[in-house]
Amino acid sequence: MVIVKEKDFVEVSYTGKVKETDQIFDLTDEETAKKEKLFNPKAEYGSKIICIGEHQILKELDHQLIEKEVGKEYTIELSPEKAFGNKDPNLVKIVPTSVLHEQKIRPFPGLQINASGLIGTIRTVNGGRTTIDFNHPLAGKNIIYNIKINRVITDNKEKVEGLTNNLLGLRKKEFEIKLDGNKAEMFVLAVDSSTRGLGIGSKLVEMAENAAREMGAKSLILSTHVLLTADHKFYEKLGFVKIGILKEYYGNGDAVFYSKKLN
Repeated sequence: MVIVKEKDFVEVSYTGKVKETDQIFDLTDEETAKKEKLFNPKAEYGSKIICIGEHQILKELDHQLIEKEVGKEYTIELSPEKAFGNKDPNLVKIVPTSVLHEQKIRPFPGLQINASGLIGTIRTVNGGRTTIDFNHPLAGKNIIYNIKINRVITDNKEKVEGLTNNLLGLRKKEFEIKLDGNKAEMFVLAVDSSTRGLGIGSKLVEMAENAAREMGAKSLILSTHVLLTADHKFYEKLGFVKIGILKEYYGNGDAVFYSKKLN
């Protein structure tokens, strides 16, 4: 019998539901998604790899997995306080509908919008005013997770791939990771142009560093095109040091390699 401990890497499968309505809001199984008519062709289904104690899933759900037995399925109920929080009336705002029209947004109930980095849901549109709820859509809900701990992950490369997929949202075909002794190298790190300037790139690098540390890596290596001067400044600002140039690495130009020691 294998018992899960804090800092273990485990593969899990799960389905999350709202207790009051039995509505599924989170799941890993593709067949269930199709059966429940929730299938999203852009989503990636399949078991997830997480590091216990690192809160890569809901904090309380993560905590509940400690000391659980591998290979078993558990039903875990979370109160609003332990899940997505209680509803905060101060997060419900009324704004002139004209303000949204100026931003080329045509509001209707249920529409989700991004307002200065905050995700809000349109609740009502009436008399030239629009009510926007910035609470989490599941705030105030009791949550039930049916979760199975499939196995403990011991292979370092699989750990890194799992964390990269889980934390950075990259599918396996979208990234490549190489481990060489105490060095970790990741080959994809990009932010959509529409979301640049919000600190997302710095957060991605931070998560990549944390994942590398978890693997026992002592340094992280990155590369960028020699002509992308903004990338060079970005990496240097984050503490990376240029270690060399590789000619014609990209086919259309040279690559500059950077390295950072991980404490």
